[in-house]
Amino acid sequence: MDRFHKPLEISSGMLYLQAGEITREGLLSPLNFFEEKHDMDTEKRVRDIMAPIEEYETIPVDGKLGDALAVLKRKHEAQKGDAGGVGHRTFFVTNSRGKIIGKLSIYDLIRGLVPESSKKPDHSRIFYSVLSGRAMEVSDEVGDFQRRFQWIRSSFFDLVKQEAGKSIGEIMSPVHPLLAEDDTINQAIYVMFKEGIRQPLVSRKDRIVGVVDFNHIFEELIRIVGPDCGVRW
Repeated sequence: MDRFHKPLEISSGMLYLQAGEITREGLLSPLNFFEEKHDMDTEKRVRDIMAPIEEYETIPVDGKLGDALAVLKRKHEAQKGDAGGVGHRTFFVTNSRGKIIGKLSIYDLIRGLVPESSKKPDHSRIFYSVLSGRAMEVSDEVGDFQRRFQWIRSSFFDLVKQEAGKSIGEIMSPVHPLLAEDDTINQAIYVMFKEGIRQPLVSRKDRIVGVVDFNHIFEELIRIVGPDCGVRW
């Protein structure tokens, strides 16, 4: 090795002085590792993992809970025995202009079966009074409480029949596009946990183009995990 190709030792590798210039050879610094192994230009973005909005059913805001259940029932019957399942179970709610203004998830559907009278606050005092045997002290309130919660003692069939006529607008959850299609997966995770939203919508300019959920992120997690991440199997 001559004086024009003289090694300079450093803690993370070897630099070579060649023709008056310092060059890297076999040097692996944390920055180089990031650039070589995790190039952000090739990192998947939200657009690469999202489900296109066209894959989801839409339902008008003035529709009924029963309408959504009918769609799910038809899909379930048509795909019985299909290993792929019944597809997306979330609906997006549209106004008269076709704009998405809400979401109807399985959680919203099941919550929609709860009679509105039972959602009124401050029943806990009455409930605990009944349990403690002090019902006579709040007899009028207990009577009202029992009427409001009579559905709990009815059959599930009767409950569905009773509540199927509810308006979609009553039971939907609001939606707000929180992700752009060029956002990173890390940004998607942050938004989902920071805002408590399991299915954030993805926008391109002012248009909703997709949905991200935990399954999409999980699939990418399983794809990339390996020895380079410190995970061996």
